[in-house]
Amino acid sequence: MVDNQEEEKKGDAEEEPEYVEISPDTNLSEIFVNLSEGVPSDVIESLCMECKKNGQTRFMYTKIPMFKEIILSSFLCEDEDCGFRNNEVQFGGKLADYGCKYNLAVINDDGLNRSVVKSEFATIRIPELDFEIPPQTQKGSIKTVEGYLLSSIEGLEEL
Repeated sequence: MVDNQEEEKKGDAEEEPEYVEISPDTNLSEIFVNLSEGVPSDVIESLCMECKKNGQTRFMYTKIPMFKEIILSSFLCEDEDCGFRNNEVQFGGKLADYGCKYNLAVINDDGLNRSVVKSEFATIRIPELDFEIPPQTQKGSIKTVEGYLLSSIEGLEEL
């Protein structure tokens, strides 16, 4: 379950969630970035937080269909001995007035392979395990459900 904790406006009436349905004859090319025209991106020199030498950060600006504009950033240290890497996802558009909550029931192995976009404000909760991944950890990332669990296990093992 993913629970996005963006600020919510206080209101008396609870609003129904908004769903977008796509008809089979919809032209999907209109909602995807056209990669043949080049990927909208930037590259800047950055300091490696591991070895304090130079590296490169690449930014790619894109849009997830039926979702939001996002900025993908990828850092790679130029020092061969270090090789530190870091990837993050940040939202590039306007934050919504209301938070949202997504529930995902994982009932088989296919559910573990479902991709999840987690913002830096989101919390992942698994009530059956009494387990929570808070916003401060694994911030701004795209992984599978299994990927979030494995990253949590690795983080707990380091402690």
